[in-house]
Amino acid sequence: MTTFMEKIYKYDSIISYRLCDFRYCRWFSALMVIVSKLGDGPIWFFLSLCLILLGGITGVKAVFVEILSAFICIMIFKIVKNRTTRKRPFETYPDMEFILPPPDEYSFPSGHSMNAFAAATVMACYFPFLFLPLFIIAVLIATSRVFLALHYPTDVIIGALIGISVSLSLIWIVENV
Repeated sequence: MTTFMEKIYKYDSIISYRLCDFRYCRWFSALMVIVSKLGDGPIWFFLSLCLILLGGITGVKAVFVEILSAFICIMIFKIVKNRTTRKRPFETYPDMEFILPPPDEYSFPSGHSMNAFAAATVMACYFPFLFLPLFIIAVLIATSRVFLALHYPTDVIIGALIGISVSLSLIWIVENV
């Protein structure tokens, strides 16, 4: 393993442990569980439904691009996860217990983060006034995944970057083709 990757893994574990230190605070732990479960899809479904009902043709277009983004992101993270096979933090560090069971076997990249940032990007591009609340939600979802010992910080960062890239690419295609 290269020195660069060793440093990344070192900081991944340090940040993960620091976030897990906040588990003593029961209300924060409960919030992180709720946020993570919302990231399974309910929040994006609800917001998409609102955009379809209240956003006119722009809302329908945004939801169409969001669905395409989600589909592409799911394909990407399944392929990458099965190729990288990175163990989850609770598997690597037994004293870092998980609170929620993982949805699949591997850690890298975070599908929750990928889809949260993909959806937030699409919705914010079509409805800029939603930018701040959407990205706060996406950051909370990504943070919850690290807090719950299901992902490392690099898993959620790379997931977020992929989600944003996929969405911006699709928006560009839809708007320019």
